[in-house]
Amino acid sequence: MKLLEPGTEIDGFVITQLLHAGGMAHVYRVAYANGRPDPGFPMVMKVPRMADGDGAENIVGFEVELMLLQSVTGPHVPRFVAAGDLERLPYLVMEYVPGRTLQQWLDEARETRQPPTAADIARAGAAVATALHALHQQNAVHMDLKPANVILRDPPAGTPAGAPPQALLLDFGLSWHAHVPDLLAEELRPAVGSPAWIAPEQVVGVRGDPRSDIFALGVILYELATG
Repeated sequence: MKLLEPGTEIDGFVITQLLHAGGMAHVYRVAYANGRPDPGFPMVMKVPRMADGDGAENIVGFEVELMLLQSVTGPHVPRFVAAGDLERLPYLVMEYVPGRTLQQWLDEARETRQPPTAADIARAGAAVATALHALHQQNAVHMDLKPANVILRDPPAGTPAGAPPQALLLDFGLSWHAHVPDLLAEELRPAVGSPAWIAPEQVVGVRGDPRSDIFALGVILYELATG
């Protein structure tokens, strides 16, 4: 799919800026067209890549993420706004969260050769564990937890120095929820996930176990501690 130009209008949304062009999706900052007020928070539009030769993973992941974003709530997941017609132009519009992903944090530490302190790692780990617990309490499992899929939200103005960070989970295209169909298990190969963080049971096709996310969190903490 070609990139959308700033100013393009889609179903009442206008593209303002390209944020990310990845192998699975393009992500844009968007606003309501015709001067409509925003919903109380900034928004992004995620458009899955569907180029010739791409497998079914992108479109199945889009359907999974759509169902999950409409099924979970709370401060640790982006707020859902709207979705596009799958047959015409699939997209997801959701809350834009200002902050840094753990992957950006890691990359910066490697570039500057200033690894995070043990206290910083503990604070970040506690924030991610809190976000995962909130997700698991809603009968959902992320199944693709990695540094690029965790963002530490920028603290609001006036937040005291040293206040605990708030983690927010991103990219639910491989996720599982007890109350929606598990399309990945039905339509794709058993093992899905990012190889460096995937839990052993995921390799043999076990889905829906919160311990898989806890395993991935352990890998992330090891990565933060060792660089």
